[in-house]
Amino acid sequence: MAEQKKNKQKNIADKKNTTKLILSTDDEIDEEEDLDEDEEDAGGIYLEKEDVLLLYKALKHYQPGTDDEEMIHEMLVEQFEEILIVDYKVKLSGVRL
Repeated sequence: MAEQKKNKQKNIADKKNTTKLILSTDDEIDEEEDLDEDEEDAGGIYLEKEDVLLLYKALKHYQPGTDDEEMIHEMLVEQFEEILIVDYKVKLSGVRL
């Protein structure tokens, strides 16, 4: 019984080796312009290096369908590349910052 409880515990990422991803809408951003990133109640997702790499690779293979998607896609790819290179010291082929 004790082993079952241990298995059900969530794996919590070590915050010093993760990137915090805060998901919000434009309306929420307008309301909370002075968002304090250190707040524990702010919500969000902590992503480890492997998670960020997985999302980056999926974005690289995604083919946007519209011009709006193309702009957002390019922005996201650049941001993920910056996170991987600067925060996680990953060497990405063909990418220079």
